[in-house]
Amino acid sequence: MPSDAFWEDLWKRESAFMAAARPEFRHGVSFVGVSDIAGQFYCEYKVENAVAMGEIPTETKETGTRLHDELVPGVSITPKAFAKLVSRKVPSYAVLGVWGSVGGLRIIGMPDHIVWAGGKPLWLVELKTTKGDPGRLWDDQAVQARIYGLLLYTMGLDCSELRLAVVRVKADELSEDEKKRWVRKVSGALMGGKVARLESEYRGAVKVHVMAHDVPAALASIGSKRGYWTGEREPTSSTSAAKCRACEYCQVCDRSLARTPS
Repeated sequence: MPSDAFWEDLWKRESAFMAAARPEFRHGVSFVGVSDIAGQFYCEYKVENAVAMGEIPTETKETGTRLHDELVPGVSITPKAFAKLVSRKVPSYAVLGVWGSVGGLRIIGMPDHIVWAGGKPLWLVELKTTKGDPGRLWDDQAVQARIYGLLLYTMGLDCSELRLAVVRVKADELSEDEKKRWVRKVSGALMGGKVARLESEYRGAVKVHVMAHDVPAALASIGSKRGYWTGEREPTSSTSAAKCRACEYCQVCDRSLARTPS
C-alpha cells in the first residue's frame, strides 16, 4: 500500500510537471491530451481542425455528454481525502488526472472511472455512448484506455493488477434508476467476473470490452503519432468516406471525402 510520503511526492511531481510546461508542440500547445492522441486513430485532420477551429457542438455530442455526466457523476475531493479513499482494502471509486512525458510528448488526461483497493488501480473504465452497435470496439477507444493505463504506470502507481474496460452503451436505453446505479453496477460486474450477466441484462444495449493493461502497445500507439505533435510531419487524413460523413468538420475540411457540393 502506498505510504503518505508516496502520495505527497506524487502531488509534488505533478505540480512540477505542470509548471515545466512550454508551448512547444503543434499549434503552440504545452500539453497533448490523451483523447487527442486517440483521435488521431480516427483521423488526424479531425484533430487538426478541432485544435485550429475549436469544438463544433452537435446534437450527438451534447446527448453523449449529458448521458456521460448522468452515468459517471463526479464530486471534487482533496488530495488527502483521495489518498485515504483509494487506500482502503475494500474497492473504492475515484478518478484523478493522469500525466507524464512519453516519447518526447507531455501528455495529460482524465479517465472516466477507476476502481481502487489498497492504493492500487484495479480497473480503469472508459464509457462510450453510441447510437449504433455497442459490440464493436474502435481503435481510438482502445488506444485511449491503454494510454490512461500507461500514464498511471509512469506516475509510479502499482499497476500489477490493473485491467482496462471500455463500456459502450446505446444512448437513451437506460432508465433513470439504472443511470443512478450505473457506476456501482458496472464496477461490481467487473470485480465479480459477471460481465456476461450484465450484458445479458441489457439485451444488446451494453457491451463491456475488457482489455489487458499493455504498456508496449500504449507506447507503440504514442510513437506512431508523436511526429504530428513535434512537427516532424504533417497530418494524415482518413481514407474512409463514412468517417468523413460522420465528422462534424466535414463541410470545412480540405481533405473531406464526403463534402456536400455547394
